[in-house]
Amino acid sequence: MSAKSSVRTSKIPGKKAKRLQHLIRVWHYWVGALVSLQFLIWLGTGIYFNITPHEALKGMAYSHHAAHEDYNFNAAELITAKQVLTNHPNQQQLALISLDSNPVYLLTETAMRYKHECQQQTLVNAYSGEVIHIDLSLATTLAIDSYRGPGSVISANKLKPPISEWPKECNPLWQINMDDDLETRIYINAINGQLIGHKNSDTELADLMFKLHFMDYLHQGSFNNPFSWFFGLMGLFLSLSGLYWVGENLVNKRYKLTRFLKVKS
Repeated sequence: MSAKSSVRTSKIPGKKAKRLQHLIRVWHYWVGALVSLQFLIWLGTGIYFNITPHEALKGMAYSHHAAHEDYNFNAAELITAKQVLTNHPNQQQLALISLDSNPVYLLTETAMRYKHECQQQTLVNAYSGEVIHIDLSLATTLAIDSYRGPGSVISANKLKPPISEWPKECNPLWQINMDDDLETRIYINAINGQLIGHKNSDTELADLMFKLHFMDYLHQGSFNNPFSWFFGLMGLFLSLSGLYWVGENLVNKRYKLTRFLKVKS
């Protein structure tokens, strides 16, 4: 009799074990509620991305990318790359590009992996060798070349990072504002003249949806952020606590598998 009672009492968890089990259950409920809320946000934003045209998401309603053109520059009229590098030494890269239909040498002192990183670049006129700066006039011309809407330029601003609509951008940008029904804003890189993109009233909602979908609540412009790590850990805890709970139920024989088998048979 005493042996049976000792066996039964050994299966009864102590106060600390009960407290731990209760704590795991409480945390499992709350973490599940939190993860479920974010899951609903993922579901809602995912549906939005599927039903919204790509042009609206990317602000491409009035965007125009000029077709590739073969520019026939007379090589004899251009200064040589050797001359350029003599005046601008210690460059990692040199490229001959077309900027506003003119030949330009793009010098890169330190090559960056991504375009949004801080660029150490210089533009040199391939005819005269003079350094080209992306001023208001040139930025406006480049912006208009990328625009095919009904509006006209109403204002322009040179912005320094951080820039709210391009949080990852490390370079200064020219913001060219157009007078149209979508309030189009065209962004030009103030260092190398590259088109960064278009923003308008459609992208304001799209940017909010992207922020909710990728949990970019710190406005970093990336899904690799502390909230992603946090919800990843919460999902791991939810899975492990669920497995613990299933294991506990199996050990304590709370699942009536025999009844299920009898009903099935």
